[in-house]
Amino acid sequence: MKPLLLAALLALPIVARAAAPVPANLSADASLLFSLEPLTITAPRVKQEDLIDPRINAHLIRLLQQRMDARPDSLAASDASLFNLGRLSTLTGYSLKTRYTELGFLLTEGLAGTKDYQLQRELENAARLAKNVQTRAAALVALAYAKDMRYLSLFQGALNDPSVTVRFAALESLLILGDPSVQLQLGGAARNDQSVAVQIYAAAGMWRMGDSFGKEILLRMLDHQDWFARAMAAYYIGELGGGYEYRRLIQYLPRETDPSTRAEIATALMKLHPKKDEP
Repeated sequence: MKPLLLAALLALPIVARAAAPVPANLSADASLLFSLEPLTITAPRVKQEDLIDPRINAHLIRLLQQRMDARPDSLAASDASLFNLGRLSTLTGYSLKTRYTELGFLLTEGLAGTKDYQLQRELENAARLAKNVQTRAAALVALAYAKDMRYLSLFQGALNDPSVTVRFAALESLLILGDPSVQLQLGGAARNDQSVAVQIYAAAGMWRMGDSFGKEILLRMLDHQDWFARAMAAYYIGELGGGYEYRRLIQYLPRETDPSTRAEIATALMKLHPKKDEP
């Protein structure tokens, strides 16, 4: 169930698929697909780094160090107090579940954008050496919010990590960094990554940064054999597209057989409707 719970953070229509299994070749990807994007990283220290009590930083460092070698399982699996939260069936409910069952998210928010040398050193150490892949991913994203190009090689190297969780975080980090030089890495991931989810996320990033080939990759994904890939592509097309994409999606709607993907396409079409007459 967890992959679909996380997917619901992105778009509620996918909840309609809750009773169905995730396709086998996407099951490894779906568990991480939308772990950070639907929840806003506020990065409070970006605006007030000099005002943060050193005791707060020391506590966050201890939490990070404790998680470096921990097993990458969800806190919800052993915490009875989260049972009712796990049963919530709204977008806000799913968001709360992710926030309070994935400690990596809270660590990312608490550490994101730090300029403190000791914190940056600990984050870099975790990103390189932590055995817990969720902690490594959180450390990468937190470092990205510093917008410091000296971490570019770290993010680029993480794109080759065996863990799809880490590769996904590396892509997110490159997009947060936002430098035009990352477009080559985005293109490589969109074309060659073993994970379809990473390919789609990278293609959306390419499109956001002005590379129209990312759009072409997403449009091709509408014909993918797995419903989850088609739904994910439709979501990003709805976010980023215009009149041309509206006309393409309206052609796909009647022939789509999966109910979740049909709902996602319909939602994307509603977002694109104001642009439907654009060339």
